[in-house]
Amino acid sequence: MRGVRKSFGATVALEGVDLTVAAGEIHALVGENGAGKSTLMKVLSGALQPDAGAMALDGQPYRPRDPQAGRRAGVAMIYQELALAPHLTVTENIWLGMEPPRREQRVRAAAALAQLGHDEINPNTRVSRLSIAQQQIVEVARAVAIGCRVLVLDEPTSSLSGEDVQRLFAVLRRLKEQGHAIVYISHFLEEVKTIADRFTVLRDGRTVGGGTMADATTAGIVALMVGREVRDLYPRSRRTVGAPVLEQAGLTLHRGEVLGLAGLVGAGRTEFLRAIFARRRWKDGVGFVCEDR
Repeated sequence: MRGVRKSFGATVALEGVDLTVAAGEIHALVGENGAGKSTLMKVLSGALQPDAGAMALDGQPYRPRDPQAGRRAGVAMIYQELALAPHLTVTENIWLGMEPPRREQRVRAAAALAQLGHDEINPNTRVSRLSIAQQQIVEVARAVAIGCRVLVLDEPTSSLSGEDVQRLFAVLRRLKEQGHAIVYISHFLEEVKTIADRFTVLRDGRTVGGGTMADATTAGIVALMVGREVRDLYPRSRRTVGAPVLEQAGLTLHRGEVLGLAGLVGAGRTEFLRAIFARRRWKDGVGFVCEDR
């Protein structure tokens, strides 16, 4: 991609952006919200048409008029919100809208899943019965099954657990070894440093830097993203908090303080807050608010 420009009315989303992705590599595209990452990838996939610039795929001019044309050329994009039909089977989702002969569908779907190292996913299973992580694998299998050579993933780990992230990374590394080019969009820089070979940074719709991940530091990438050196991402607060206003279950909230409540799903965070606001009846215990029960 060379000199890509895209505007929406008076708003310039991309201004002369350059991006080169090689076969057999995972290339991270990073930047703050609004930097132009998703817009650039929509241009690459055919979902948006650029106002200016040129694109080439395997050395040949490439200008898809829509996502279907992009997929036929070998470029697929997987969005943060998965585009699967939950009431259909895995096989039916993989071939939705581009169905080969019916007798071949299940065999080729199973082959695509096996290519990703996930032959435990039954092609006859309804997608609604799969976990989010498994559904994401089905999305990737759909791209592989139709022969896509360039795969774009937009914030793929936003709803995955730590173990599921590692399983996805194993799939991406397998595809890289098979010669696929992968563009990986993420805000999680530690994940990016773990999985990517090279990176490109966008800021305000422009390419501002990039390089090999092995030579990069998190601080250096952040500096490119925000346009200045950030010495302390999480500075200590020197503000003195006031008197306690809430005491309950080992939790104390002070005046002038923001208190975070964390825990795994099912740990009781929601139930605890509902109890404080009297949405749930307490079985036992005493809470103090402003020195009153």
